[in-house]
Order: sequence, then C-alpha cells, then structure tokens
Amino acid sequence: MDFSVHSALALAKIELEEGILSTYFIHLHNMFYNAFEEEISSLLNEIFSMGHKPGLHFDCDYYKTHNETSLKEKLIYEKTLIENLTGKPCNVFSFHNPDEKVIERFSENSYAGMINTYGKYFRNIGYCSDSNGYWRFRRLEDVLNDPAYEKLQILIHPAWWQETPMSPLERIWRCIEGRADKIKEKYLEEQKKFGRIVISNDGEQK
Repeated sequence: MDFSVHSALALAKIELEEGILSTYFIHLHNMFYNAFEEEISSLLNEIFSMGHKPGLHFDCDYYKTHNETSLKEKLIYEKTLIENLTGKPCNVFSFHNPDEKVIERFSENSYAGMINTYGKYFRNIGYCSDSNGYWRFRRLEDVLNDPAYEKLQILIHPAWWQETPMSPLERIWRCIEGRADKIKEKYLEEQKKFGRIVISNDGEQK
C-alpha cells in the first residue's frame, strides 16, 4: 500500500469475492497516508477483518539501516506497531524501494521472526510486479499462463487498479489532492464543532 488504502480496500473486497486472500503491506512512513489516522486505521481493520493478512513495508532509508543488528531492532519495533494497530500477527515484511546494496546485504529468508520477501528463497520462484504503474518484467497474464512456474510472487499496488482509465501520474495526483481535500474538510468540521469562525485571506467567512 504505497499510495492509497482506499484503493486497497476496494481490491481486498474483489479478492474476497474471488476467494483470494492476500498480504497487504503497511508503510508506516508514508507521505500519502497515515496508518494511525482514525479513517485509515478503520479501513485497514476492515481489510484484515476479511481474512487478508498484514505485512510490514519497511523503509531502510528512513532509519539509515546498514547492519543486521539495526535492521532487526527496527523491524521488531515496526512489527509491534502494526500488530498493535491491527490486532493481527505480522509475519512478513517487504523492503520499500530497496537498492541492490540493501537486497544483497539483507538476503536471509527471515529477520525478526518475519519472512523477507527479498530473501534468497524468493529468487528461485517466478516474480511479477506492477511498480510504477506498468508490468516491469512480464505481464501477469503471461506469467500465470507459463507452465514453467509452479510458484509465483505477485507484487501489486492497489492504486493502479481502478475503474477509471488514468495514467499512473494522474492517479498519484488524485491521491495527493484527495488527501488534501480530506484534511481541509476535517479542519473546517472541527472549527464548526467548537463554534469557531474561520476567516480566509480574502476576508471570506467559511
């Protein structure tokens, strides 16, 4: 969930209808959503109440993590936050935008009691990703129809999959503008609740 928890919920409902259960990775240092906001945490709980599982989308750059000791310490910290937030066990993590150095340095199959989706094990099975809004290696349909793959790791970002045709950049702009509009609405609602008058720069009363 790099951009939109709202889109993740929509996809989670479709997957449930199709009898599919997925792991949804929460990024705790995300600029597009805050997992601890009341609305967002409610959406997350709805996703996991369906049977989908929470995962941790871990950002090494945030902590400037360079060794295993530091990695394990921060993984345990964020794993605990997610488990407290969702009330569900978090048994898997995926690095957020890792470079080759991170992938090679932290290549064990598990750390801090969680499966590492960039571990050596996953290098021996099929992989398909829609990062940046397009199939970066092969199309999902082609990989699914390839008999050479007995197992497959599929990385999907829910924000790309919506009913309205739109370029990846337009989808990102919509996430940003939608979040900004929600914050504005929330601010005005709170001022109204406490009987405060809001005056704009041009003197207009909101």
